[in-house]
Amino acid sequence: MRVRSLKADDLALIAAIDRSEHVDVQYAVIDGQLTEQPVTISEIPRWDATGSGEHSVAGHIDFCAPLLAGGAVLLGAFHDEASDERQPAGLAVVDPAFEPRLAWLAWLHVSRPYRRRGAGRALWDAATELAVGAGAESLYVSATPTGSAVGFYLGRGCRLADPVHPALFAHEPEDIHLVCALGDRLLPRD
Repeated sequence: MRVRSLKADDLALIAAIDRSEHVDVQYAVIDGQLTEQPVTISEIPRWDATGSGEHSVAGHIDFCAPLLAGGAVLLGAFHDEASDERQPAGLAVVDPAFEPRLAWLAWLHVSRPYRRRGAGRALWDAATELAVGAGAESLYVSATPTGSAVGFYLGRGCRLADPVHPALFAHEPEDIHLVCALGDRLLPRD
């Protein structure tokens, strides 16, 4: 899997991501604990290709564009065997200098055909490398509350954010807010 930084013009690649998923497990944070909940939507469809709502391609582009304009980085993962650079395995947006010593993984999606093939891990590794390079000590993640998303981030060393970031929580209160300490990934200081 190859990961490279992309340009703001490449946000249109969001349309190539198949976010559809079957959900077996869903979580919520109750009394500071990650708690399994009844699944509310078992079949998550692809993004709406023509609308402008929060579950549309346009909605996701509208969310990511100002982040890139403010200094965030768009990362694309491409399968080694794929010759089409317009078909990413996954995309991520990371703001490596979101706040002093805090980076924010604002957006990460892997297309269904490429899940469990290293695209998510490659994007995570590239995002943490950017965060460490910018001097971040931790990386904040607001994860979709599905078992696959939460499990992925817990597997990367994330833990429940305590406290949650007020502005990010206000934007996505149903998500699972996580933080990953980057201490073991920090670059030596001169």
